[in-house]
Amino acid sequence: MEFPIAVEEILEHVPERARIAYTYLVTSAKSEYDQETGWSCAYITQQALADEMYVCLRTTTRAIRDLKDAGLVRVLSWPGARTETQVRIDDIDVSSPFGPINADQERQPRHVLVQQAIAQLLAHNRELEALAAGM
Repeated sequence: MEFPIAVEEILEHVPERARIAYTYLVTSAKSEYDQETGWSCAYITQQALADEMYVCLRTTTRAIRDLKDAGLVRVLSWPGARTETQVRIDDIDVSSPFGPINADQERQPRHVLVQQAIAQLLAHNRELEALAAGM
């Protein structure tokens, strides 16, 4: 059985400023959706995002941090390349290939599955950010 967690369910757990920043990042003209990965790459600086949102840089920085803490945004940068702000668009599947775990997930409340999705995103994001930093 699959357990898809919609991004909207995770967005319910972040402050309003983060939800607004998420919307701006996803709808930005500088955002490119990658259907294979389920992520959108936004080539926009935090200052440009703040200008679009009509807020100060501090608010945008906090919003990005909130989204990163929920696993919905990862910021990747490489020497000599533009910084990518990647934004999760597609659902997150938290199902397990192992029968006993999958059976246990069927009995778990939805908020527990949402927390599993956040943990899964955070773990994957840390790996990618470490790879990007090590290049």
